[in-house]
Amino acid sequence: MNWPRFAVLVLIATFLQARWIDTIAVTDLRVTPDLLLIAMVFFAVRCNESEAIITSFVLGFAADIATSGFSMGPLIISFGLFGTALAYLHRLIAIKKVPHEAITILVITLGTGCLAWLLARAAGQSRPAGFGTLLGTSIYSAVLGPVLFLLLDWLMRIKTRHRGRK
Repeated sequence: MNWPRFAVLVLIATFLQARWIDTIAVTDLRVTPDLLLIAMVFFAVRCNESEAIITSFVLGFAADIATSGFSMGPLIISFGLFGTALAYLHRLIAIKKVPHEAITILVITLGTGCLAWLLARAAGQSRPAGFGTLLGTSIYSAVLGPVLFLLLDWLMRIKTRHRGRK
């Protein structure tokens, strides 16, 4: 893993998620893709387990910063747990084809969103987004994710080991 390149990618993705992403919103619910979550799924299925765990927590922290300003919140825990689980699951199930990547992004986005909502609710924080917005974000991210995977593959040039099922 090229960590300086990863750091630049996180900064750019955080800026885009915080400031630019609303320009491509759809529907009245202002549904947008989650670029940081797409990146988390990418690194969870393309890196080894230890790198995937580190990147998941870093991207979760970046997602908290992008959504709430400068504070650590429920997304760091959600991204960390789901990224770790996906990294270990990837040892058993290969996620290399576009439909598999899209389904993985859809499921992880729904799971991460639900867990973040529950954690925010337990901490007494308000989360304005409802299930309709979460479902829309999941679908939008699942459609856009495999396209961004191609860009991330080119940008990161990760040397992948042949692991998992073929």
